[in-house]
Amino acid sequence: MTKHSIILTALLLLCCGTAVHAQDDKPTFTADLYGGLYLNNEPAWQLEPSVSWLFHKYLGVAFGLELTSQYNQPSRQTTIDGQKAELTDNERNIRWIIFKPSVVLKSPTVWESTDNDYRLCFQIEPGLSLACPFRNSLTYEIKEFAGSVSQTVDYRRFPNKGLQWFYWNARASVNFAIGRFILRGGYYLSNLDYYSGRRNITLANGQKFYVPKRELSQSVFLSIGYSFPHF
Repeated sequence: MTKHSIILTALLLLCCGTAVHAQDDKPTFTADLYGGLYLNNEPAWQLEPSVSWLFHKYLGVAFGLELTSQYNQPSRQTTIDGQKAELTDNERNIRWIIFKPSVVLKSPTVWESTDNDYRLCFQIEPGLSLACPFRNSLTYEIKEFAGSVSQTVDYRRFPNKGLQWFYWNARASVNFAIGRFILRGGYYLSNLDYYSGRRNITLANGQKFYVPKRELSQSVFLSIGYSFPHF
């Protein structure tokens, strides 16, 4: 599927959703906070505040802003001009900020308590990811040693080429409502290239900076939300 067809599909879904708005005069606004862990390659967390508007009982739109970062990554060393060099501390972990508009497709309630305070349903959210890395380059500290003690004597920056920023995503969840609070748990899939900001960096020795091969990004998540009816 091309980028243009993805955009067209998303716009058509949004337009169709707008057309059925008149079918329900009680739209619902929900604020959620998602947290999850990516399952691919090197460990990374994700945190996403999101707002959604269900203008129909089973259909709506959502807008999220994901912050994601690797953690506990080791220093990557190389040789520059015959001296040892390592990544600066604040560039060891890859970080992204991702704007995520999506369409919300909600199932009918599959279970509810007799007083309707507890409800269970399912939800899927196909959407787009407009992603921006915190850095599209790498900076190395060049070290000079006096015995076993080192000090930084210079810095060298290596730019990346061919950054990709446009992706698709999809989220599926089980939703358990307790009054106006909503607890979700589920699975997230995207073609986000987590290493795009480093995939085409050539170091001083002429070799490319190593990153894992490209694959679909997968994560599991939990979230808590609050619903404001009759928005």
